[in-house]
Amino acid sequence: MTIALHGNLRDFGMGEVFQLIGQQRKTGVLEVRGEKGEVTLRFDAGGVVAASPVGASPDEMLIEMTVRCGLVPRDRLPAAESGPDAPPPSARQLVEAGLLSEESLREIEDLLTRETIFDLLRWSEGSFRFVAQSIPHDRPVESLLGAEQVLMDGLRMVDEWQACTGELPAETVVFRRRGSIEEYRRSPACRATPSPIEAERVFLLVDGRAPVRRVIDLSRLGSFGAMRILVQLARSGWIEPLRAASAVETRGATPTSSSPLRRRVALLAPFAALAVIAGIGLARSASERDAFDIGGDAVAEARTRFATARVRALVMAYRAAEGRWPDGLETIGRWLGDGPVALTPAESGAYYVGARVEGPIFLAPDLSTRSAPEIADGSPTNR
Repeated sequence: MTIALHGNLRDFGMGEVFQLIGQQRKTGVLEVRGEKGEVTLRFDAGGVVAASPVGASPDEMLIEMTVRCGLVPRDRLPAAESGPDAPPPSARQLVEAGLLSEESLREIEDLLTRETIFDLLRWSEGSFRFVAQSIPHDRPVESLLGAEQVLMDGLRMVDEWQACTGELPAETVVFRRRGSIEEYRRSPACRATPSPIEAERVFLLVDGRAPVRRVIDLSRLGSFGAMRILVQLARSGWIEPLRAASAVETRGATPTSSSPLRRRVALLAPFAALAVIAGIGLARSASERDAFDIGGDAVAEARTRFATARVRALVMAYRAAEGRWPDGLETIGRWLGDGPVALTPAESGAYYVGARVEGPIFLAPDLSTRSAPEIADGSPTNR
């Protein structure tokens, strides 16, 4: 075997490596090592045969992904042969036992390859080496995706992933639907999605119990494809987060000792500081009028403006912690565990908060009817 290429990802990026393999139609194994682990990619005449992380055999990873994707129950997997030197069950045994079709096995192989490459293209540190050697496989060469095509698709996905980083939910978050599948199919959001069938599949997997990682696995669309749909569904209001699944629910491990209250305090600290600074500035410029005509003397006005700045900071903190806007000011109070959060004295009527894509807005109380005004786009206004 001859080492045809080796280097460092800081000097020679993965994009350049893929281009070289594709343009020269190389056949062999590409090994990449970094802080995030080690992966192996196999090429035949510049086409990608398979890719998988290093640490377990490719068969073990295929079987694990088959279980995670819900194709074969774990309790029906073939038992390993007895003896210390006996090989573990293979993915091919699942097909021979009638537990998995050839088509499904190929689908899982492709999914593992896509997931590995998508993860690899986000690496910025590590080393690589390409070893030219024959690659045995049973796939027609013309059916393999070229390295350059895989590279272009992968870079596009990485760019889109980075563009919506702030909206990506944690894999432990649990979503629930906000409507039926029939209503969603008739909605503009469904008609606007590039892949309605895939979007419906993800929508139906959101059941108020399965965490995001489970939805991704069962969809068999890969992390990028399923996450993109989840973000679109959340943006359009068809799903909403309930909570983050505990470690016991997701991995069977012992939950961490960090309390929700401690995490909230840590998260709220910078927002609280901003609110204090804003309040000091507002108190010093009491002559400037607020957007709402609250009335009263300068001290009362400054206090009210400080309260407004404080609640705005708390709303933003809630959004950052929970992944959604609060239903109303009472929700923030329950979240903090310290009772209702008020903007004005009770006798003056409560302010209202409305959710917007660009952030929350505050609406002055209607003192004559004590009811919240309607929002123009039809979104619900909550007290």
